[in-house]
Amino acid sequence: MRLETPRLLLLSLTADAIDALLTGDAARLAALSDARFPQPLRPPPLTEEVLPLVRDRLRADPSQDGWWTWLVVRKDTNEAVGSAGFGGGPDSEGAVMLGYATYPTAERHGFATEAAGALVRWALSQPRVARVCASLPPDNSPAIRVAEKLGMRMLGTVWEEDLDEVLLYGIQRER
Repeated sequence: MRLETPRLLLLSLTADAIDALLTGDAARLAALSDARFPQPLRPPPLTEEVLPLVRDRLRADPSQDGWWTWLVVRKDTNEAVGSAGFGGGPDSEGAVMLGYATYPTAERHGFATEAAGALVRWALSQPRVARVCASLPPDNSPAIRVAEKLGMRMLGTVWEEDLDEVLLYGIQRER
């Protein structure tokens, strides 16, 4: 699956592409994604621990394509600048959780905002999605700014085991 923005191409990572990324198989990853990756080859920030689970879920149920990790690639250079994605498909209330991160060399260029915006629009166009949320550490000002630029508003706080109390941001589908 692919999405495009003015500067970016978003590619829903397949199980095979995730496997190539995790095993450091740069040639196979390049063939599967048509993207150049920062060297040494490593997963985008905040994804390394979750990617094996995502790969296994996509292998078990390929229909989940689009509801996990998307590679964010600059159109002008074919350089992978980060990732964005969801923590699975919509829950029983129609909510999906969004995450986004860029490689350190790609920070402060608006790539996370542009990519996350494309995914919010895509998700809210899906019939079962009513709301897109993001749980953000209170000290992560850049991530909070991205959420606010996307029109998300703080809904409250939630407890996450690895992070303690985090801010919950969200945006609803327009009726």
